[in-house]
Amino acid sequence: MKVLGIVAGPRKTGNTAKLVEATLEGVKEAGHETVLFYLGDMQINPLTDAEEGYGYPDDGFKEIMPHIESMGALVFGTPIYYDHVSSRAKLFIDRLYYYAKSRGAEYNDKFPKGVKFINAVTCGWDNQDAYTEVVNWLNERMTHYWEMEIVGGLKAHGSGNKPVKDNAELLEKARELGKSL
Repeated sequence: MKVLGIVAGPRKTGNTAKLVEATLEGVKEAGHETVLFYLGDMQINPLTDAEEGYGYPDDGFKEIMPHIESMGALVFGTPIYYDHVSSRAKLFIDRLYYYAKSRGAEYNDKFPKGVKFINAVTCGWDNQDAYTEVVNWLNERMTHYWEMEIVGGLKAHGSGNKPVKDNAELLEKARELGKSL
């Protein structure tokens, strides 16, 4: 199975990246293929207006599309900025509209059925219950629009004071969750 990892944080060495990477380590240990994209390194533009619906820019998202169309699971990491997913995360989700059911079978059939989903969220607020509504929002998008199966989630709360790289318990949980795929 191919597992696609998406880091929607700005830093390759940041908390979100470390959490997604640890999850993918577990995926590899389980014998699956992994592909990882750091959205901060890519030029991904918003949808544009077109005569018939939306326009899809010719940009970095096209590099990800073949992997979306062949994935069996998605590990999606985002920091929480100003009480919601990062702007890069939102752009990625918006661009998934290409595969939406409302666009018709021609597009929706390109999105694999039965994709497993793991969310990996980081936030500076040191409250383990923080941003549950954001995690729920993210999971609901994935289940409603693309019929993904939520396998689990990871949250690094207080990661401003306790970086993910120093949180051995959370990193092990991430690896174990990755192995479970």
